[in-house]
Amino acid sequence: MVLVVLVNYNTAAHTLACVESLRRHTRPETAYRVVVVDNASAPADRAALQALAARPEVLLCYSDVNLGFAGGNMLGYRTAAPTVRPAYVFLLNNDTLLRTDCLTELSALLAARPEIGLAAPQMYGRQGEWQETAGYFPTLADKVLGRTFTRAVGLGHHPPRNARTTHQPYRADLVTGAAMFVDAALFEQVGGLDAHYFLYCEEEDLAWQVWQAGREVVVSPASEFTHLGGSSTEPSYPILREFYISLAYFLRKNFSPAQAWLVRWVFVVKLLFRARRARHYLRLARFLAQGAPESASIRPVGAGVAPRG
Repeated sequence: MVLVVLVNYNTAAHTLACVESLRRHTRPETAYRVVVVDNASAPADRAALQALAARPEVLLCYSDVNLGFAGGNMLGYRTAAPTVRPAYVFLLNNDTLLRTDCLTELSALLAARPEIGLAAPQMYGRQGEWQETAGYFPTLADKVLGRTFTRAVGLGHHPPRNARTTHQPYRADLVTGAAMFVDAALFEQVGGLDAHYFLYCEEEDLAWQVWQAGREVVVSPASEFTHLGGSSTEPSYPILREFYISLAYFLRKNFSPAQAWLVRWVFVVKLLFRARRARHYLRLARFLAQGAPESASIRPVGAGVAPRG
């Protein structure tokens, strides 16, 4: 059984299309359930989700406050998991559409290769363009020595140079947060997504926990999905600031104090160089240099931090 978790925030049209995509691409013999979490959307958008109420494979779940990405996913998971008892959990952005039968394919992959704890299908853009699905941990080696050097000496988990054309699963430090397919027992073991994050760095943290637990993180190119999100427009200053709040927390949580401090200051220096293009980067550099205090988060008052595990 696969439990698919979708978080909706004022994008009901995307959510409805995503649920339909799951139905259309998943084989009848593959058992799955979908829990749709509404993250305090506007009344009209929340009402639009009622079209899913008649679907036997869908459970609707509502939050009175915006819990963020991690908090919303964990609310859905904790609501549905005791009844569904899934073997796998698929954390899927609601602005996605499957291109292949990802649920069946990724279930088979993890069942055949138990060393894999977390997998992502290959991501494509709305125009059908191939998109990078793997990412890198913000380690000191990566940020100071560069990826050419770390690849040469075998530090980290680097995608193959022919990632665009390979058809075999390959290891990566981390994978896109838009589609994360994880072994349910492992998901429980590591405590799921850390709801301390409001936006950003959730996928980095989950992948880090998976590797720390002795399991692998991979991209599966044979499985495919389209991500409709993303834009060339730069996020607003508060959204950019939220990224650095999450980054600072990730570093404090997972790195030694010395390494966390050094990596944070590498980011500060890079922001200072970017300040020549736009002054808000100087504000961000100053904010990060001060430790990126969580009191500046855009997390709504009353959302709190959901407990883990």
